[in-house]
Amino acid sequence: MSAVSTRVRLLLLLFLLAAPAVAQTVPSAVWRRIDLPETGSHVWLYVPASLDRSQPAPLVVFFHGAGSSPFPYTGLVTGAAERAGAVVAMPRSSGLGWGTATDGRTVEETLRRVRAELSIDERRIALAGHSAGGAYACRLAYAGAEHSAVFTLASPYVPVSAVADPSYTPPVRMYYGTADPNYASSYPRLRAQWERLGVPWEEDVRPGYGHGDWPEASMEAGFLFLVGKSRPAKGCVATDTALCLHGRFRVEVSWQDFSGGTGAGRIVPIASGGSGLFWFFGPDNWELMVKVVDGCSVNGHHWVFAAATTNVHYVLTVTDTTTGRIARYENPLGVASPAITDTSAFPACP
Repeated sequence: MSAVSTRVRLLLLLFLLAAPAVAQTVPSAVWRRIDLPETGSHVWLYVPASLDRSQPAPLVVFFHGAGSSPFPYTGLVTGAAERAGAVVAMPRSSGLGWGTATDGRTVEETLRRVRAELSIDERRIALAGHSAGGAYACRLAYAGAEHSAVFTLASPYVPVSAVADPSYTPPVRMYYGTADPNYASSYPRLRAQWERLGVPWEEDVRPGYGHGDWPEASMEAGFLFLVGKSRPAKGCVATDTALCLHGRFRVEVSWQDFSGGTGAGRIVPIASGGSGLFWFFGPDNWELMVKVVDGCSVNGHHWVFAAATTNVHYVLTVTDTTTGRIARYENPLGVASPAITDTSAFPACP
């Protein structure tokens, strides 16, 4: 057999193993495609019809299997996501599988886009995936300090040498069908790995199911597992694009200009415990001032005040890192930004 034909057979096998058994058609009104020109990719976004938009929502980032794409999975997770009350984002990989630098940037851009549109519970950002997507979810979850839990379906073995965040270890739930080759080859090794690393894990093993099929109840149980896990509250961590006010409130802003350019507001390095400044286009061209006021003695709330000297589109997000509650403010493109005087932004006091 030639090397070319061997490669073709291997690629075909990967595709057959990765693709779900049922690809359902989903109404475009339920799922929405968002193009990501930054990486040449796209993401499918689902927002539950029953979502309470007054509260931060749990987010599940779901990774498709190797050789597939997000859309065939949309119909397979809709019911589970609706019952769990979870926002779902399904990005597309840059190649056959997952793991390139471009994939990492796609995930970062996915999170940025979702945060700009919705109030997301930063303590409940979970990862899930099928086959190679499940392995990638494990790699990301234990290499950083952002994710709350992992749900994998038919994942191959992926080596994880250590858990990066010593303060929190995301738990993992693993689904396998006993007719799946990965059940015999990967499942025992993953169990041993999680035990060695001290990762809490659950299993869902179904007799007779293969690599690309599962009971509807398994998907639902996996999503309920994800939304039921939450990272502990942590103080605000400042970056060059995240301002921390009173050591508790994280302030971030994203913008879009008239030519379609986008970016994140950058911090003007002026020390102040309760207020701060952002620039968009240059460090000597300040665009937005934000402050959080402790109004607990007045009306039992923390207040958000802001003023901007711009008419570009921007989204200002203020997160109470103690409670996970988010206040979001948006200015449309072409409109001179009005002052923000929200005296009921955060009800949690002190």
